[in-house]
Amino acid sequence: MRESIFNYHFTLNNKKYIFNTNNSGLLEQNPTGFTDEENFYLIENNFLVDDDLDEAAELEKEINQNIKNGTDDLQLTIALTNQCNFKCIYCSQDKNEKMMTKETACDILSKIEKILTIRKYQSVHIHYFGGEPLMNIPVLLYLDGHLKEICALHEVPYRSHITTNGSLLNDEILEKVGFHSIQLTFDGMEQTHNHFRVSDSFHFQEELDLIRRVLVKTQASVVFRMNICRQNRADALKLHRYIIETFGSERIKIAPNPMVRFHKNDPFDMLTPNEFADTLFQIRQLMDILTGEFDLPTPKPLPCGFPYGNAYAINPDGSCGFCSSFQNGKTKFSDVDISAKRELKFRTECRTCKCLPLCLGGCPAQTEQDTECCIPEKYRMQDIIAHYIARMQPA
Repeated sequence: MRESIFNYHFTLNNKKYIFNTNNSGLLEQNPTGFTDEENFYLIENNFLVDDDLDEAAELEKEINQNIKNGTDDLQLTIALTNQCNFKCIYCSQDKNEKMMTKETACDILSKIEKILTIRKYQSVHIHYFGGEPLMNIPVLLYLDGHLKEICALHEVPYRSHITTNGSLLNDEILEKVGFHSIQLTFDGMEQTHNHFRVSDSFHFQEELDLIRRVLVKTQASVVFRMNICRQNRADALKLHRYIIETFGSERIKIAPNPMVRFHKNDPFDMLTPNEFADTLFQIRQLMDILTGEFDLPTPKPLPCGFPYGNAYAINPDGSCGFCSSFQNGKTKFSDVDISAKRELKFRTECRTCKCLPLCLGGCPAQTEQDTECCIPEKYRMQDIIAHYIARMQPA
């Protein structure tokens, strides 16, 4: 037997620990060695494996079986338009005049009905996207109304989500649609935010007012996203503290992300992977203070649903894109074979990485665009484990 390649070893306060990323198991080592019973536990939970076991191949096999089995949810990201009324300096979307028509929406609805006739899903999740999706409110309401009817007919729960700049999200839309979640982006405290979100109206204070209205008038959760770069990094902790202290954490979900330069002349400086990992760890520490939440990294049972699962990104013309960030689809959603699944194959450079179970090789779209970097946990694993152990100690 030998140690798993997914084992991390740490010495903290003169105690030795092992953390395995493939089972999220954390053990304190006995200074005198492991007993027979403890060794049995190590083998059963893959801290120790056979000498000739190819762990990356085994993980690949397991994940591909999960892909083949499919997920219980049907997830569609529907870009209602490529138009937008903002000019955010970091936007990855290819803005143009494309607008989804009701005819295209009707084709999408017909395909969804066929899919639900063939297979019973536990839920249908529709993510309205853009551009700015609320620049095409008639088609949004058309899709939403018919999807509620279709899902009710097939007795499948329907969940609607939207990513929006918020400027066109009024009380009437909130009441009619009943979104399950609403993703809004803040790019820093007031001055920084208003600099990044190039718009003639709907600035920092207006977006805060929108969150208040969402929390009072609906049951939706709010996904608070911050895209972080060198120019707004100093605001990251202040902004997260302000949002949670102002609105609480019960219905606010945080989603800090690195700001990615998709165009050569984008006027900001990207953080290095190490810098973003450091910022994210500080945010997680802050959230522990504010909410009491801090978990160990956990292995992923499935990779990204767009290339590998039951998730489809649909462009305004009805074609299926590689994912919601890159509208390069050639096949109409109405012609998609939902039973066809792409096989996951880990890249050579990923196969011996201790973090492989946590990321499953990373984002295929970013790899294709040469904008990929390793997950933040890889750069701050010892800090994460040390913080977790410290918070578990009696006061």
